Amino acid sequence: MAHSKKNSSWLMPSFDSKPVSKSSTVKRAKLQGIGSSISSISDVYDIVPKRKSTSSLSALLKACEPQKPSELVVSRQKQQDILAWLQLKVKKGRPCALILSGASGCGKTAAIRLLAKENDFDVTEWITPIDQVMDENNWVMRQGDRFEDFLIRATRYSSVLSNYSRRLLLVKDFPNVYLEDTDSFFSLLEKYFEIGKESIVFICTETGNSKLLQMLFPSNLREKFSMDLIKINPATPSAMRNALKRIGDTLNSIAGHMIHVSQHKIDEVLSNSIGDIRNAILNLIFISLRVPEEQLENKCSIREEGLGLLHGVGRVINPKRIQNGSSWKFVHDPDEIAAYFQSQATVFLKFIQENYLTTMRGIEEVNACTDILSLADVLNSEWRDTNLTKVTLSFCTRGLMVMNEKPVSGWNPVKKPQSDRIDVQRCLTAAEVRWYESIINSKSKSTEELPDVDIEAIIE
Repeated sequence: MAHSKKNSSWLMPSFDSKPVSKSSTVKRAKLQGIGSSISSISDVYDIVPKRKSTSSLSALLKACEPQKPSELVVSRQKQQDILAWLQLKVKKGRPCALILSGASGCGKTAAIRLLAKENDFDVTEWITPIDQVMDENNWVMRQGDRFEDFLIRATRYSSVLSNYSRRLLLVKDFPNVYLEDTDSFFSLLEKYFEIGKESIVFICTETGNSKLLQMLFPSNLREKFSMDLIKINPATPSAMRNALKRIGDTLNSIAGHMIHVSQHKIDEVLSNSIGDIRNAILNLIFISLRVPEEQLENKCSIREEGLGLLHGVGRVINPKRIQNGSSWKFVHDPDEIAAYFQSQATVFLKFIQENYLTTMRGIEEVNACTDILSLADVLNSEWRDTNLTKVTLSFCTRGLMVMNEKPVSGWNPVKKPQSDRIDVQRCLTAAEVRWYESIINSKSKSTEELPDVDIEAIIE
């Protein structure tokens, strides 16, 4: 026993915790007493917050996701079609594919995720990476190779942390290499259906003139691999209304300090919606933000009218003044005119350059306005500082309005500026015509200079 006590000093424990001493047990008892007293005080006075407020946009969007099938904006018939595919077509160890097509924001991804979770599926989604990855030979891997590696790894290996019995692959973001080389995508599908063991869902978003479905999944390919196609319609107004009402209650409960969603805001978003639930949620969040009254009065520029491009040009080249004794002011504020056209500064400046001479009277005013517009072009071409756009528009509008003291009265239609691309195309077309004419003329001259040859004599 004494020997064990003597050698206990060089024994190191396998854990980080130190041996418990008598003093530590006393301190622990005191801390437990203090903790119990604090918990009793917090229960009485409720000094511990029960719910954390959320401020990030990603957390808000995560909270707005549907939690049960009745909260989806996809119709019940389409939900039944997806459920039938998950329950009847999907079999463990045998790969099969489903294609979900539809407009942007109609709820395709949310529907497949929620219904797959309800049927005990673990959804593994492919996201096209931005950073570069090296292989074992220190070569940069292409997107197509990384996508193929993802399919093979997701098929062969399973996560230890997953509690789901079955797995489902989800591909929404297709690598760009397959949009140009569809044959490689077809060969990859053929290879996957030979060695793959998991089912896969492809989501094709139809936007504008997009032909992604016809390009990557033609009818003969779908028949060859027995792919199922389910087309999701845009969300109906009633489904959108129910979803936004639920989302509004959620946002008010978790982010009431920064967002206040009212029925008026919901109706305003629904009046401009086109069946896109994602866009409607973002619009509802941004128009429902709480803005302090001081910031609203001082910093937010509230405009009660919409100013078109032609009206803005007319107010600059034909300014109106109000005389008040020895002082005067403009009817339309130059800074407000400039604030309207910050997003299209180049177009606005070109329109002014095309039309400012129609209201000028003297050559001195024309000379000064020309210098102002020249300097505005130089400032507008400087892209390194975004604040220069505001300075350029303010300088140009205010300078032209101040210099044109007595504009020419009368109706002057606003002319559209000529496009530089059209001029360049015309120059290139003329040069091409002259080049071909020179070739044709040179050939015609060479044929004219050839002597007459007797073909019968040559044959004999």
